[in-house]
Parts: sequence; structure tokens; C-alpha cells
Amino acid sequence: MSSSAPRAPSKILIVDDEPFNVDYLEQELEDLGYETVSARNGKEAIDRVATEGPDLILLDVMMPVMDGFTVCRLLKAQEETRLIPIVIMTALDAKADRITGIQAGADDFLTKPVDEAELVARIETALKLKHTVDRRMGEFRALKDHVAQLVRFVTPPDAPAS
Repeated sequence: MSSSAPRAPSKILIVDDEPFNVDYLEQELEDLGYETVSARNGKEAIDRVATEGPDLILLDVMMPVMDGFTVCRLLKAQEETRLIPIVIMTALDAKADRITGIQAGADDFLTKPVDEAELVARIETALKLKHTVDRRMGEFRALKDHVAQLVRFVTPPDAPAS
């Protein structure tokens, strides 16, 4: 086990146009020690991702302004947001809807009403993977910076650029 400082609570963005669903999820997740932020529609979700930098997104599909599939596609298409796990939660239960969610880039898919134990297990699994990827990416960036410093150190200032 590493002796690093304790990690701040994971931040989960809840995107749903039903206030009851948002309130319920906020209460459950905050009781488990997560920080939550919310959005009522797809456009607001995109804005929240840019300002809040969530660790995971719980995303409803059927919403005004922009549906969840579109939000998912847009976020997964961007380099800065591609690695944020997205769990689609919807009342849609058809196989075609699941396929659409997977094609949009969703990392997981839950049908409402969501079983609390299953939701928590899926969140924990997705966050564990996300934190591992974040740590590895940080190590990679540090190594890349170190190599760049070494190259500058060993390259004479008057050497031609390649």
C-alpha cells in the first residue's frame, strides 16, 4: 500500500431531468462519501463536465434539450473527456437501446428502477479503473517530462533540429 495522501472523494455528475431521481441519487451517493453535482439536461451536462471535471457520470437517456446518447457520443469524442466513465441509466429496456448506448461509448448500462447494490458495485468498479488510468497517465506524463528534460540536457544548443 502506498503512503500517498488520502484521495479527495470521487466526484459524480448525476444527469437526469427528474428532480426525484437526482435527489435520491445525491443522498445515496453522498451517504457513501462521494461528492455529487447534477445537471437537468444534456446541454447542462456538457457544461458541468467542463467546469466540474467529474470522475464518473450517471446519465439518463430521455431528457430535454439533448438526449443522453448524444451527450455520451460528444463526451467520448473529446480527448479531454473520453476517459470519464459514463453509466447510462434509463427506463429504456430494449436491446436496441442498449446497443445504441454501447455504440455511443457508454461504459455501463443500467435499467431503471436501478438496484442500489448493483449501482454501487458498478460505480466502485468504474471508479477503481478510472483512478488506475489517471495514476498511470500521471506517471506517463512525468516520465515524458523527464525524458524531455534529459533530451534538452544532452542536446547541444546549436544542434540542428530534426
